[in-house]
Amino acid sequence: MNKTIVVTGVPGTGKTTVCSLVEKLAKQVSVKANVLNYGTVTMETLRNHGKTIERDVMRKANLDFQRKMQKEVAEVISEKAKLLDGITIIDTHMAIKTPGGYMPGLPNHVLQLLKPEMFVLVEAKPSEISSRRMKDTSRKRDETLEDVVK
Repeated sequence: MNKTIVVTGVPGTGKTTVCSLVEKLAKQVSVKANVLNYGTVTMETLRNHGKTIERDVMRKANLDFQRKMQKEVAEVISEKAKLLDGITIIDTHMAIKTPGGYMPGLPNHVLQLLKPEMFVLVEAKPSEISSRRMKDTSRKRDETLEDVVK
C-alpha cells in the first residue's frame, strides 16, 4: 500500500504534531507510515548544495530562489516516497508568508510531482496558533497574535 497524503495548514496549527500522532497510531495497527517534513527536506537539500540558511529565514529569500527550491524539494520528496513502503505523509505549509506577500505552498507543479491521494487540512484558532508559536523555542516564527491573524 503506497499512498501519499499531504498534511497542510498555516504554520503553528499543529501539522507536525498531527503527523507524529498518525505515525504512532499507524505503528500500533501494523501500518507503515513515513512522515517527510517539507521544511526539513528543504534544509537537507540546501546543505547538499553547500548552502546554509536558517529555516525561518528561507521564506525571506528571493522568490525565484524559493520557487526553484520548492520544485527541487518536491522532486527529492517524490523520489524518497518511491523508496518507502506504506503511507508517505508530507507535512507542509499551504502558503508561505514572504516579504512580497503569500506564495502557494502547493502550486500545481509541486502537486504533479508529489501525486497525493489525499489532503488533510489542519486548522486551529489564532490564539492556539500564537500560543504554539511562542512555545516553540526551536524556531524563529512570528510570535504575536496580530501576526497570526494578518
